Amino acid sequence: MAEKEETIVDVDVETDEEKEAKAAQDALQKKLGKTKVKKGDWVFVDIMGKTIEEEEKRNIVFQASNPEDAKLLPNYDPKKAEQYVPELAILGEKGFLTDNIDEAIVADGKLKFFQEKVIKLEPADAFGIREGKKIEKVNARQFIKDMDGEKPYPGATYRDKKGRSGTVLRANQGRLIVDFNHPLAGKKVEYTIKVTDKIEGFENQVKTLLVRRLGGMQSMKDEFILTMDKKTQTLEIEIPQMLMFQLAQQQGGIYFKMGTSMDIQEHFKDIEVVKFTEVFKRTPSPVPQEHDHDHDHDHDHDEEKEKVQDAEIVEDTPSEE
Repeated sequence: MAEKEETIVDVDVETDEEKEAKAAQDALQKKLGKTKVKKGDWVFVDIMGKTIEEEEKRNIVFQASNPEDAKLLPNYDPKKAEQYVPELAILGEKGFLTDNIDEAIVADGKLKFFQEKVIKLEPADAFGIREGKKIEKVNARQFIKDMDGEKPYPGATYRDKKGRSGTVLRANQGRLIVDFNHPLAGKKVEYTIKVTDKIEGFENQVKTLLVRRLGGMQSMKDEFILTMDKKTQTLEIEIPQMLMFQLAQQQGGIYFKMGTSMDIQEHFKDIEVVKFTEVFKRTPSPVPQEHDHDHDHDHDHDEEKEKVQDAEIVEDTPSEE
């Protein structure tokens, strides 16, 4: 009689952390779901951008702000899944979302939190029209010099002294053909957007700006300690000790500190001074571990003590002659 083959079915088990995240998201959606977003709101926006090709299967996803959509990216890296997070925006202000997306969110004042909206853009309104004059010849030696010794090959990215970025189309006989058009120039694009959270309160907003400069390290957000002196209009920020060592490797984190200071002073007009402090706390001393064999040690000690006492008795007893 033939043996039955066992079928193994993989079952996705939801972790406690995933359950908590889902519960928090459901609570947030219940709280904000009926609220309309408006100009001036501090929000997080979920965005997925893709090209619109004649054949849908040839569409290219070029932007994703959540781990699920990120799997559609051509260069998706599962090891960096935590980096795909919603975009911070202060609606109506420059420096966050592209103008087209920002305008689409607040355009008619009817969009609600968690309501999905799709916007389609022509090439001129997206990444521009492809221009023949932006396809240039470049000497291979110049490429190697500008790229610190890197050798050219088709598909390589080239940045020239003017700060332009281009893609090498051909590389032969010391001559390169470089396309300085944006890689998505000439493409129609589609964005699917959804406002997923509202950031309220001074401390929460400041900490969100801090995390933004750290590349979205949300786990670090609550580790910053803020102290605001309204009299002197000074904001003091204590940097988390676990972050200090990382910043030390980046020239003391000077770019992080300068950039964050500029962000804070731009969006909070009553802050004149931003002060960063670094506090080194004493590392707790390790607690001595108790031995599991105290009884055995005491027993051995008693035996040694008895031997010493026996030796003393022998020495005090007069010898028989």
